[in-house]
Amino acid sequence: MTFWPVIARRAGSHAVARRTTLIPNQWDGSVQHYYHFMLGYLVPIFRWISSHPNKPISVRDCGPMNQWFELFQENQEIEILNVGDVLHILAGKLSPHQVLRGMDDPQKFPARELRRFAAFSSEVAAAKVGGINTTEVLISARTASDPFYNSEKSESQHSGQERRSIPNLDEVVDTWSDNRITSVDMSTLNIYDQIWLHTQARVLIGQHGAGLTSMLWMSPGSTVIEILPPTPRRTQEIFANLARALGLNHIVVPQLGLHAPIDIEQITQALDQAR
Repeated sequence: MTFWPVIARRAGSHAVARRTTLIPNQWDGSVQHYYHFMLGYLVPIFRWISSHPNKPISVRDCGPMNQWFELFQENQEIEILNVGDVLHILAGKLSPHQVLRGMDDPQKFPARELRRFAAFSSEVAAAKVGGINTTEVLISARTASDPFYNSEKSESQHSGQERRSIPNLDEVVDTWSDNRITSVDMSTLNIYDQIWLHTQARVLIGQHGAGLTSMLWMSPGSTVIEILPPTPRRTQEIFANLARALGLNHIVVPQLGLHAPIDIEQITQALDQAR
């Protein structure tokens, strides 16, 4: 397989014309961001590839999310095009293309398709990482903000702790003092370690946000504890619905504001309930 990290070619070139360009039609947001990329583009791409094995494809540039295309590198030739070239292909019908229906609508999560993707990607990650992990409780922390999301290339500004944060999260973790608890900012890990950690965890704790999408890789019957600050009504139940579709338990711990501390007693009670 030939994997092209980032290529911006003229839409009329021979290299583009011989591929099918896959175009996302996600529910909302930008596919440069993890939730909408994963469910709105990557899982639909997996579904398309499954029905068209070994057929070369072109995909749009998704910024920092491009690394996830590596999941398909063993069997799939992929070219990454800039957004302008993708629009040119679509508008001019210059080469074969397919608009992919997103799977990020929280009212319509397709459980079967999500589980198929999770099984495939978990197998790829296990082959890359392997070994034994003793993590029982995984805490998805927000400590970093990718500079990309403050640049002109970003379709939606800000990320990570700039959007939401839990200022006393380290204090909470220190009170538990359990070596089976791992707190990590997933954006600092490679994609295979991210997947592997979630496959091993029985409890995932995280603030409402894209990071909770990684519950995809947890075993059915596991528990997600969502720290939920005030959010718009249409997005409040995204992760409760996703957990339900995946056969996971879901517990909510309220947070008074996007950057407010959480109640240590409440989160501890939630963890005790989950375990």
